[in-house]
Amino acid sequence: MLILIANEKGGVGKTTIAVNLAAMCRLAGKDVLLVDTDRQESANTWAAMRHENEVKPSITCVSKTGKVGYDLVNLAGKYDVVIVDAGGRDSLEMRQSLAICDTCIIPIKPAQFDVWSLSRMAGLIREVAERTERPVNAMAFINGASPNPSVRETQEVKEALKDYADLFPTMESVVTERIAFRKASRDGLGVTELHPSLADAKANLEMISLYQEVFHEKWSTK
Repeated sequence: MLILIANEKGGVGKTTIAVNLAAMCRLAGKDVLLVDTDRQESANTWAAMRHENEVKPSITCVSKTGKVGYDLVNLAGKYDVVIVDAGGRDSLEMRQSLAICDTCIIPIKPAQFDVWSLSRMAGLIREVAERTERPVNAMAFINGASPNPSVRETQEVKEALKDYADLFPTMESVVTERIAFRKASRDGLGVTELHPSLADAKANLEMISLYQEVFHEKWSTK
């Protein structure tokens, strides 16, 4: 299964979601490969930190740029799950990944700038689908939502996303901005791997909900 985490807009938390899903897949017993197509190589840095800290289970991460499509197709046949972390811009890597992925997950920040960028991502998906004569199976979800229930931005963005439901329906899962994600990433961990003294039960539940919606299966560790 080839999962692409992508958004033409930068700063929406693509790498955070990619590495957390990769960690959860490994904990669930899946053979997973993390592919970093962003030239900033944030996912690759996370994987290197995980290796340096000798975190188990280990996660393999490779960097791929340029014409990645052929390599991704080959890699997808060798792993249970391949998770591709795309850079935050329209790129050859993103276009080729969109053309071959099984599912594209689009994180959306609940902010006006992100709403304005939706049309560009929609246009990119339409163009790829027309060129390949193959629909892109894409879904959007709210990432980095405010933990303050009085803030209405999340609901406002969900309303805006309805205009793009034909291209990327909105997922039920919402991931909130929580310090646990930063604590985990600095050590090459996913939030579900944090020591109980550092763990955030709400962050865990949100990621479990997202995992189950992406993979259509309950999450449990092996």
